[in-house]
Amino acid sequence: MYKLLVFAQLREQLGQLQLNLDLPQAEVTLADLLGYLHTHYPQQSAILDASRFAINQVYVSDLSQRVQTSDEIALIPPVSGG
Repeated sequence: MYKLLVFAQLREQLGQLQLNLDLPQAEVTLADLLGYLHTHYPQQSAILDASRFAINQVYVSDLSQRVQTSDEIALIPPVSGG
């Protein structure tokens, strides 16, 4: 089970701070997580594509990055304002 933290407008739209993602494969990448989210939350596709992942509090832009169930994975949507 992968725990994904969500923030800002994505958190508001989904109505929860943490999503528990159950992916069956042994090795999971950020691309796999993003695909899972697109399948299960298609109405949020635009914001998902504009969001950035962080693993263990470090931003990661390479979607081929592997993740472990023990990692702190966050999905952070773009923010605006001053």
